[in-house]
Amino acid sequence: MNLNELKEHFAADTAFDSLYPIHIQKLSAIHWTPLHVALTAARFLAPNKKAHVLDIGAGVGKFCITAGMFTKGKFTGIEQRKNFVQAGNKVIRQMGLTNVELLHGNFTDLDPTQYTGIYFYNSFHENIVLEDSLDERVERSSELYDHYTTHLLYQLNSMPVGTRLATYWLSITEIPGSYRMTEQHYGSHLKLWIKER
Repeated sequence: MNLNELKEHFAADTAFDSLYPIHIQKLSAIHWTPLHVALTAARFLAPNKKAHVLDIGAGVGKFCITAGMFTKGKFTGIEQRKNFVQAGNKVIRQMGLTNVELLHGNFTDLDPTQYTGIYFYNSFHENIVLEDSLDERVERSSELYDHYTTHLLYQLNSMPVGTRLATYWLSITEIPGSYRMTEQHYGSHLKLWIKER
């Protein structure tokens, strides 16, 4: 893609979503981060080129791709659905982004301490509200919701001081007390945090 083509795809969510097959586009309104939210979160999470941000439950990579296009940080998304990872990596290649990658796997298998920031858009929600599920390709249950939530909170507590966290439409009731919320946007749905102890 040339520069003008790239810019056109970030003019609106529908323009960005058109990069994907129709069945993925239909999921966008509920499940993918809106462009304006992604930009706000990315600029907080990646204030410089040393930043390396993990997106937990990255879907088709909309947040990571947008963030990688408009900041100098590196963005890694982890996603359980292989078809989403394949679709996202295809767009990453089309755009020629070298600071973005999508991995197929479960976030519980990653060491989060290698990252300077974490983006989390309520990717566990489909385990407790099954009608909001993306598809039937992964196991979902309230037990998994509890397991993932407990593991995430443990991981957040294990991160070094200075770690940046952005949460969007979070259903988890508490972020560890070691984090201080510094900003909130878009009706308080996007919250930005820094680990202070």
